[in-house]
Amino acid sequence: MPKLLKSVRQYVDADSAGFFWVDAAGDMTSLYAERLLPAPVMKLYFERFYESDDTSFKRAFVERVNRAEPVLAVSPSASSERSPYYNEVLRTLDAHHVMYGIVREQGRALGQLSLYRPKAATPFSATQRGDLASILPYIAHGVSQQVRRGVAGGEFLDADDDAVFLIDAEGSIRQQSLASQKLLALALAGKIGPEQVLAGIDDAVRPTLRRLVERLGQTLSGENVGPPSLVVTNAWGRFVLRAYAVTDAPLDSHSSIAVSIRRQEPMLLKFVDALNDLELSPQQREVALGLAKGSTNRELADALGVSINTVAYHVKQLFQRLDTHDRQQMIARVLSERLPPK
Repeated sequence: MPKLLKSVRQYVDADSAGFFWVDAAGDMTSLYAERLLPAPVMKLYFERFYESDDTSFKRAFVERVNRAEPVLAVSPSASSERSPYYNEVLRTLDAHHVMYGIVREQGRALGQLSLYRPKAATPFSATQRGDLASILPYIAHGVSQQVRRGVAGGEFLDADDDAVFLIDAEGSIRQQSLASQKLLALALAGKIGPEQVLAGIDDAVRPTLRRLVERLGQTLSGENVGPPSLVVTNAWGRFVLRAYAVTDAPLDSHSSIAVSIRRQEPMLLKFVDALNDLELSPQQREVALGLAKGSTNRELADALGVSINTVAYHVKQLFQRLDTHDRQQMIARVLSERLPPK
């Protein structure tokens, strides 16, 4: 989803984006937002606005599902800008102009894609509504595939998402940023939805953080237990949590412990993302991706419907363009997102 939202914003210019999964009744089951509400504001939203007559998520979603057009763009009126919902929720997100796209698969609504622009920006145009509508079937395919298959195996590499937060010796959070709030919820709660937010995500993550503290204590006492880190893998990717002592004093009830959390993603996902940023021919992109997957020249020839000699020619051209000599050098060059001069 992070890659998908980034790609959508590159196609339809927006400041930030989010995706909201729904069930058959139209109730939100989970969400992913590039710009997340602070925990107190998110709790306020679900307590006060989520089911309110004026701001009901379900009612608004069902109305959008029943529209003839799959995309709707709105900008608030002067009176709407004075409403509590605008000032306590939308203003916090800097979401003045909003475009909603209903994502369906085989007629069933999977969820809602929302694009946001600040007040200083121009409203979304009719052309941009058409642009989003044109790619909704592809978004639906990506969303449904992710739900069914989860994370692919293989090598993982660091993504761009990382954060640091402070906990105490019992695993309770003392201080955290919005970035760490989001990563913790995805890694340890598994989703961000009404149930998780109202129940308190801190309670859900505390047992895991307590285990991390215990491992740090064992490490500081000289036990051979390995580094004070934990790895969690789920549908959002792989998350690596590492604990650090803030002071040299032994851990006690007053200690503060720094925890770093970083999301990782399959190498192939980063490879495809980096590949799209390089000036390569379509044939070179297909060959590069096949080589990164471990395909042989014969397998590439069968997949592309060409002769093995044609594949060998494209491989040679790809290696020359990247100034590399083998598969591993090629992968490393693409992941660096840096082409040698022509």
